[in-house]
Amino acid sequence: MSREDVIAVAVRIFAIFLLVTVVRTIPGTLAFMDQVEPRPSLVLVWLLSGLSLGLCVYLWCFPLTVARKLLPAMREPRSETAMDGSVALTVGLTLLGVWVLSHALPDAIYWVTLFLLSRRIDAAHFDWQQEQIANIIATAGQLALALWLIFGSSGIKRLILRFRNGQDGDLR
Repeated sequence: MSREDVIAVAVRIFAIFLLVTVVRTIPGTLAFMDQVEPRPSLVLVWLLSGLSLGLCVYLWCFPLTVARKLLPAMREPRSETAMDGSVALTVGLTLLGVWVLSHALPDAIYWVTLFLLSRRIDAAHFDWQQEQIANIIATAGQLALALWLIFGSSGIKRLILRFRNGQDGDLR
């Protein structure tokens, strides 16, 4: 697999991430627009959403073009690197960990900020709801899972190989 192919796969993964983020943001944006005065232009929201979706389509359809633009020019035309199944599994688990971390980190920042603000003197009447506590625990679980996927991928790989093949799954 060449370095361009690896970056192209990452570009496609980013396109999926961007698509999910845009689709998840549209309902909240529309609900927010109903609450603010003066009302922002609905055309602007749909234009920005359309441009974001267009970027998703471009990234999905032309990942090698984007990869070549992102990578510096090299003297040799192509550099092939061998990636066996074990290495691919480790890379995949690490990428999955980064994906989970990208969702958990903003939530963690939100909860830490809310906690710090609730400890202020003028916010003495703040009561934590059960749903908020459950969301804090879920965010902590996501952070733990992300760190485990990123830094403990070799242990997860051994576990997967043990269940799949009935063997120990060496770390080569």
